[in-house]
Amino acid sequence: LKRGVVNQVYLFYGEETYLREQAVARFKEYCFPGRAQDLNFDLIDGESTSPADIVARAETLPFFAEKRLVVVKNPTFFKAAKKAGKEDSIEGEETAGPVKEAALLEYFNNPLASTCLIFTTGDPVDKRKRLFKAVKKAGRVVEFTFLSRSELTRWLAQRARAAGRKFAPGAAETLLDTVGTSLQKLSVELEKLINYTTGQEVITPAEVRRVCPPGLEENIFAVVDAVGNKRCGEALAAIKEMLAAKEPPFRLLAMVARQFRLLLQVKDLLERGCPAGEIPARLKMHPYVAQKVAAQCKNFSRESLTGVFQLLLELDEAVKTGRQEFYPALEMFLLKLCTGS
Repeated sequence: LKRGVVNQVYLFYGEETYLREQAVARFKEYCFPGRAQDLNFDLIDGESTSPADIVARAETLPFFAEKRLVVVKNPTFFKAAKKAGKEDSIEGEETAGPVKEAALLEYFNNPLASTCLIFTTGDPVDKRKRLFKAVKKAGRVVEFTFLSRSELTRWLAQRARAAGRKFAPGAAETLLDTVGTSLQKLSVELEKLINYTTGQEVITPAEVRRVCPPGLEENIFAVVDAVGNKRCGEALAAIKEMLAAKEPPFRLLAMVARQFRLLLQVKDLLERGCPAGEIPARLKMHPYVAQKVAAQCKNFSRESLTGVFQLLLELDEAVKTGRQEFYPALEMFLLKLCTGS
């Protein structure tokens, strides 16, 4: 875009939603500078719109402008399809799905020069599909992957510098530990910090802790970490804080169950010899989160992890049948985990 180069077709895919959305926004700003909305912009739901309809939008000439921008969100036809137990995406095969997609393949062979057509999806794509290869030939395919811990730190520093701020030593790390690795959440919390520190240059760790309360996922991680290290009082105090903050009890319970499910999945993969570097892709989690979960696994045996789910089932039943109140039941659950009894 800086060089004024705009291809006719793009496929943006990958799990880093924030960066994909920012990329689409940059294209919109480039095509329609200074205009909030434009007659030459179409946003299409790829799950409910047929390939033929997408092509019809793409083939529409711009109205009193040089460019037309068509964005297709969540298209399903780049995913691997299955028919009769076999994937129909293998090169050379044609089934009912690809027949419907023929209109797109034809369009990719000769895309309209005045239209920029962008497909954007967070789902995995099948690189063997003719559609994928056709987009790659006609335009560009861009994968948006999760940023590493060091890349997130640099991203935060760049955003802060653009706003006339800089992080004191340890402040950016504190923000990551507090908020997590979601760029969407980090962007919101950084904006709060910038507003809070108006009139000063440096953002300190203390200000991060004051302005950015931990998210539910980070709090649950801290609870499970405390349980694994036999710090039951710390785990109970964290649960009390979340309940005082009006977190729904059964949402807390669901998040606790989710965390232990991740622990069991990661432990199983590690015990079966799966390289640690492959775990994030297999479980679709951020590499930094996978690293933290793998570290937590050392605090639990497989037997204790599988036993957790029976305890959670008993807790859920006791609360829903009215035999116990939520906090006393959860307190007993955590005590059992901490003491191993």
